[in-house]
Amino acid sequence: MPETASVYFISSRADSKERNLKKYRRLIKTLDLGKVVAEGDLVAVKTSFGEHGNFTFLRPQYVRVVIDEIKQLGGRPFLTDSNTLYAGARQNSRDHHIDAIENGFGFSVTGAPVVIAGGLLGLDYRTVPIDGEHFQEAKIVSEALDADAIISLAHFKGHMICGFGGTLKNLGMGFGARAGKQKMHSDVHPLVDPAHCDGCARCIKWCPQDAITLLPTPDAGKVALIDDEACIGCGECVATCFNDAIGISWKSDPGVVQQKMAEYAGAALTGKKNKFAAINYLLDVTPDCDCLGWSDNAIVPNIGIVASHDPVAADAAALELVNRAAGVAMSALPADALSGADKFGSIHKGIDPTVQLIHGEKLGLGTRNHDLIALDKDGGEEA
Repeated sequence: MPETASVYFISSRADSKERNLKKYRRLIKTLDLGKVVAEGDLVAVKTSFGEHGNFTFLRPQYVRVVIDEIKQLGGRPFLTDSNTLYAGARQNSRDHHIDAIENGFGFSVTGAPVVIAGGLLGLDYRTVPIDGEHFQEAKIVSEALDADAIISLAHFKGHMICGFGGTLKNLGMGFGARAGKQKMHSDVHPLVDPAHCDGCARCIKWCPQDAITLLPTPDAGKVALIDDEACIGCGECVATCFNDAIGISWKSDPGVVQQKMAEYAGAALTGKKNKFAAINYLLDVTPDCDCLGWSDNAIVPNIGIVASHDPVAADAAALELVNRAAGVAMSALPADALSGADKFGSIHKGIDPTVQLIHGEKLGLGTRNHDLIALDKDGGEEA
């Protein structure tokens, strides 16, 4: 691992001479995607299409510039994200694709097709062996593993469990299969709510341990029962139940969730150490995730965009810039934290947002030490 990583930066400031698009293209050129993309490569451009009702997800116009650069290099890009674990507009590929188009990620805008990762119900994944502190294997959607290169485009914002969401979350949670998402969020075994179970037996089909049986009910119906001793907590039943009969368990220490997420991020990049780039957009830095069906005020003014080939450094630089920025009074930031050095931590009490960075560095995904190279003045670089 290098002692320091280069992180390129452009501010969100602009005028007639230094227009946003001009600066943004300069950033992409300096990042040099030619190091990542070769002629004919299938390139997974990982982003989030935003939940229905949320208006602060990454604008698709930013995606287009990256797509155009990949095409010029001879790559074959596709936009992708995996289905969510929680109920919402992106729980299956059919609804997820509609959500992406309605939020502006159509081919005419971005120049690339949308491919929802993980298949219709989020069951198209492969198990990747890893040497983690929490996992010895990870369930990663096939599209991430089958792509020749991965470019992460992450809207940098707060998160109620991880403190913040950037590149590591975009990769780890974003490329984890639905069952993998459950494993990241909790080690608690699932329970069946008989009031919502209709005895469809879908969960039985996907249980790898034969830990689920159907029992007759007094009204001549059937209800699923999970044998807690046989259950290994894999989350397959949670991922395949669409009746809210097997509740999602979010019970886990926030720091542990961050560490698990970092381990999944590493698994998603299997075989792609030199075929990866990360771009974090510090625009509309909301206190919570784009997975919510609403958007709160940004906690800091727009800052800019950072880019690197190191996922840990990209997140570390973004977090540093947010903490340095002046806070917005009419936001979720407490009044006494407007100039604070831990803005996300002041909102999400008891959560240390640096845990994911420390664990990612420990895993060898990258380094927190970085040189921030600004590209704002006439194409020159400044520290």
